[in-house]
Amino acid sequence: MHGHGYTTSDIDYFWGQKQTDNPDTAVAFADFTLPQFKQTGYRVNITKATTSSGVYVRLYFEIMLSRNLGFYLMNIIVPSVLIVTISWVSFWLNREASPARVGLGVTTVLTMTTLITTTNNSMPKVSYIKGLDVFLNFCFVMVFASLVEYAVVSYMNKKLAQRREKRRKQAEQMQPVEVPMFNNHLLPPIKTPPHMNHLVEIPGDCDCRTIPLVQHPRLVAETTLWPAPFGRAKKATKTCRSVTPSKIDKYSRYIFPLSFITFNVAYWTIMTVLSTMSMNLNFRAFKDH
Repeated sequence: MHGHGYTTSDIDYFWGQKQTDNPDTAVAFADFTLPQFKQTGYRVNITKATTSSGVYVRLYFEIMLSRNLGFYLMNIIVPSVLIVTISWVSFWLNREASPARVGLGVTTVLTMTTLITTTNNSMPKVSYIKGLDVFLNFCFVMVFASLVEYAVVSYMNKKLAQRREKRRKQAEQMQPVEVPMFNNHLLPPIKTPPHMNHLVEIPGDCDCRTIPLVQHPRLVAETTLWPAPFGRAKKATKTCRSVTPSKIDKYSRYIFPLSFITFNVAYWTIMTVLSTMSMNLNFRAFKDH
């Protein structure tokens, strides 16, 4: 409260019955209750603003309010935690059950969005980020990440199915065909070193070009003239895929809950410390009725 039209030479404001009274002890306010907030204290102050037109007195009355935890716990915190927990159910469902997992993920995302919108509409419109905004936005990130996780699992599962189908078609095209084996009697027998005088085993998964429609036999005799492969044989490549859709689901069952628990421990610890720091300011307690 301050005067705009009258300077201190015309009018003066002060707390209490006399100008010499201490503002901190001259004013007392009775306790009151609010549905969403709990008052923790108040303080009064007197300042003077100097402008080009003169000096003006300003009286300040500040109230320290803390949110009623019971109200926000039952209406915002607990529902948010339950929505995040429900989104983890998709990790335990079969990855082939696309309608169930997609429906669960979309439902949790939309429910969390509605809860955030409803909460923001009931809050004061401020330009800074509130502590409750941090909690709700992290919950939204968790449910959205659960939906993205299934998108990754579904994509990898589709790629693996296509790769298996490709191998199956290649195996069908390379069915064994009986080809007569002839020895060339016009040429002398091929002399082979003693260490090679045995049957050579060719691995079945050898990645090399062969005669079309003729599968490499497992055992080939050295004295038999079998047509050599066209071009240079490639090395047999073995691919070991450590990341599979089932492993992603398995790890997500532990990573998501642990991340959410870690966030809650850090969040509530920081908020408790900040609340304690604000309580240490020079605020007077309200008097009881």
